[in-house]
Amino acid sequence: MLKINILMWIVLLSVSLEIGAAELVAGRAGYSFFGAGSDFMDYEENTTRQIAGKTIDVETSIGLNFTQQSGAYVAVNQDWGFYLVTASTLGESGSDEEWQIDDTTVRTNKVSFERQRLGFLATYRIASKDFLLFGAQYGNTEFKRFAASLTPEAAAFGIDETTFSAGTVSENVWDLSLVAGYEWSTLFDSAAAGWRYQLQLIAGVPLTTSITNTDVNEGESFSAGFNGLQLRLNWVYGYQFSENVLAAFSLELGFARRNAISRDFADASGITEFPENTLIYSYPSVVVYWSF
Repeated sequence: MLKINILMWIVLLSVSLEIGAAELVAGRAGYSFFGAGSDFMDYEENTTRQIAGKTIDVETSIGLNFTQQSGAYVAVNQDWGFYLVTASTLGESGSDEEWQIDDTTVRTNKVSFERQRLGFLATYRIASKDFLLFGAQYGNTEFKRFAASLTPEAAAFGIDETTFSAGTVSENVWDLSLVAGYEWSTLFDSAAAGWRYQLQLIAGVPLTTSITNTDVNEGESFSAGFNGLQLRLNWVYGYQFSENVLAAFSLELGFARRNAISRDFADASGITEFPENTLIYSYPSVVVYWSF
């Protein structure tokens, strides 16, 4: 136990010295930040489920999900640094979801989303304001479907109450991704007051994805790798009031696509894969930054 405590103190001391040394390096300073805003999402599933020879598509639009994003940037030296970033929805926001056949809605239900993200991004300066980004990201998404009902048009396709699962269905998905990108930034690159901006373009590929769905094999987990694409653009524009304080407006635009994942077990409808899905979101927020 003593050796473990000593090791912990050594690690903490090393990190503290590294951060302290970073403050003396010419160039942009390290900083922390906290932002809050609303998450607007469009979600779509392209299923292989067919009824009367027609494929069912599932579409969801969520107009408001209160979300926070926080983290820190540490300048290791003049060229190298790294970000630690977290983002998450605060509470659940419900919305209506539609199940369609040939653009005809046959079922509606409520759906709620919760999302979390934890990322590490190393940065390398390639010009005075330009940086390369690379690292890893952990993401977790949970959604619940409930309060389902059939529309009057469902009968024309031979759909009744036994066609779909009844009750609440929950799905939890987490993934670990490799990410890389580009940053153009003037945040805290000078002690003088003035307008500042930042642009980040980031792409990622999931190394592994794990899915748990209460409607499939009693909630057993399934995993797959390299089965999708993630794209993210983040624009920040704000005013630096002093050497240590900056406030800004931020807009993040995201796209995530997960390919269909085959599984050994069928659901109640006999389907043996998790469907291909696409998530598109926008996240406007107000962010406060403070330098170390």
